[in-house]
Amino acid sequence: MKVVYLPVYRVAASYTVSFGRRWSVLEHLLLVELSRGRRKLGELAASANLPERLIVEALINLLRANWIEIQSNEAVTFQTTAAGNRWASEESLPPQIQRSVKWISLCVDRLTGAWLRADDLDLVYEKDLPTSANILEPRLHTYSASDGRLRELLYLEPDEVLEPEEPQFRTPSRPFARVVISFDQIEQGLTEAPLELRDAVLQAAAGIPEMEKTAPEPPPIENQKALYDTITSADIIVGGLEHRALLSSVLAQSRSHVVLHSCFLDAAVVKSLFEEFEMAARRGVRVDLLWGLAFDAEGSKSANAVAQVQAVLAELSPHAKSLVQLSPISSGSHAKLLLHDTLDGNWRSYVGSCNYLSSWFNAIDISIALRNQKLAAGILAKLLASQLPASGSWSPLARRLSRVWNDVRARAASQPVTGEHRVSLLEDGDHYALIRVARDRSAQKIVVGCDLYGLAAETSVMAPMQRAAERGRKVSIYYQRPSKLLKETGRIPDPIAARERGLALDVCQGLHGKFVTWDDEDMAITSFNWLATVVDGVRNRGAELGVWISGPNITSMLADKLSRASGGKLQLP
Repeated sequence: MKVVYLPVYRVAASYTVSFGRRWSVLEHLLLVELSRGRRKLGELAASANLPERLIVEALINLLRANWIEIQSNEAVTFQTTAAGNRWASEESLPPQIQRSVKWISLCVDRLTGAWLRADDLDLVYEKDLPTSANILEPRLHTYSASDGRLRELLYLEPDEVLEPEEPQFRTPSRPFARVVISFDQIEQGLTEAPLELRDAVLQAAAGIPEMEKTAPEPPPIENQKALYDTITSADIIVGGLEHRALLSSVLAQSRSHVVLHSCFLDAAVVKSLFEEFEMAARRGVRVDLLWGLAFDAEGSKSANAVAQVQAVLAELSPHAKSLVQLSPISSGSHAKLLLHDTLDGNWRSYVGSCNYLSSWFNAIDISIALRNQKLAAGILAKLLASQLPASGSWSPLARRLSRVWNDVRARAASQPVTGEHRVSLLEDGDHYALIRVARDRSAQKIVVGCDLYGLAAETSVMAPMQRAAERGRKVSIYYQRPSKLLKETGRIPDPIAARERGLALDVCQGLHGKFVTWDDEDMAITSFNWLATVVDGVRNRGAELGVWISGPNITSMLADKLSRASGGKLQLP
């Protein structure tokens, strides 16, 4: 066993919530009925075909708001006041909302910059550290509040809604989080930490000797609270045709809102979606289009793509233009995401590699459909964080995303934790950590696939996979093309050299999906080019998003679809 002390910043943060009572449909209908003339209690109950007790409770709430009044001459009757008459003509009644300021103690780790609740950590201040404490060396000396995870850490009651305002922070203190490590796994201290942070702590603590002999059985592999979902073959979307059909289905079947994030834009592709945008708008569905990069350094997309798309969207009908809108600012993200609400009010998330607003749907893209509401809330929080200004008021899009996040968060609180597969959201540096997880936990085979092979391949994938091969794992690596820099310098990936390291390196034409699988029950699907992308701390938080799925038959479901989509050229061993 090892005990290490992780340096953190601890800050007190205040945030504003609104809470209160929202009017029921019955109360609204009663108000409308009473605005037409006086009514007795029995008349109201008979016309509504409801018990008098239920009518009385609704009338009491309307009386408290001073929207109705009682007259008791020969019989007790009810009628609206002047204020009640005014509100009876509105489509909806104003909620009786109050605002309150709440406080929370948060921590930022000084290795990766991840936000955590202070309540979830065993904090120790410098004066209380043991004499021989193993203190990890800090790498960061500042912190950023623009992190989608921060929003998810705030405590909210079921009837509370987070107001669209940034939390305010006090001056931080500098304690340490006590972490217990056994059998090269974190046993205590970071139960809610991201994968990147846990991996960074394990690497930093690798040279620290064991304190004492440990028990014969290792601790569970995952200590953090997991999310669950049940994944079927239909939830794994592979290939251009399946993604095009998915987008059409979402636009045709969403209840009221679609949120789409595409890294790149192409005006001609957006133009091809006009008919479906118009049909969605006719049903009152709002479509928010977000984008990450205006220019593809590896492709030939126009640098004026944003302006071109805005010009194309201006050709929509007036009604559709009010509902189908492009974000005015870049998210700075490479993520590819599609979210929408279903008829039951729950939200569905699709995470993967498809650029819905720039793809002609002829590549081997891979996405996965998820129903877990907490995961949807996590994705929405990161999208919202990417749309917040450095200062000043929030945009209408940011406010809409905030309202959606509040709704999904509330649904997540009541969703039962069930499902055959465990799901984890991957963000930025978590992807590097996942490769090392695959290296260390696989028993038989590892498969890595992505679009680009670049300079980052050696440190991010090739070196850890060589170690896996040395330990007897069968490692297969697929890519579609070398990066522009490698081609210009003549450094084309060498499959023979890879084979000498125990790695099978193959080109798969058309592959744009980004995935990792190991053994039979672990799979990651993401926007992250494992062999080319560098997460250097300069890009926005949430620049790369994916999911790690663990559970029965998960890799075989992907293998079958990849084989069909590639015409048998891409076979998972």
